[in-house]
Amino acid sequence: MEHRWGERIVVDIPVQVSVPPLIIGTGRITDISISGAWISGRFDLPPMARAFIVFDFSLGGAQESLPLACFVARVRAEGMGVEWRELAPQIVSDLMLFAAGTNHAREQRLAAPAADEPAVAIPVTSRVG
Repeated sequence: MEHRWGERIVVDIPVQVSVPPLIIGTGRITDISISGAWISGRFDLPPMARAFIVFDFSLGGAQESLPLACFVARVRAEGMGVEWRELAPQIVSDLMLFAAGTNHAREQRLAAPAADEPAVAIPVTSRVG
């Protein structure tokens, strides 16, 4: 069952999971949407627990930590799904725009042959029925 609103974007973002004043653990956001994210890692939090996802950024040589309030939506052995307490927080929108641009550029590099490389057509067949 789909729990999210909006498009999921595949990412690989290291984060900390915190229930102040404690850091519960570290993990990686593997997909993100305007309503939540999937975080791979091992966490000992029950569903509906309130937590913070802490993003650590290096901006202009300065380290900055940005916490984002969430609650645990589901927990599995390989990670947990969280939902943001605020729909479409600014940091998530910014990360999604950046990730979508990066993914688009990567797809363009894969799809476009190099200038000195001839284009190769690959026949595609489909079988219906």
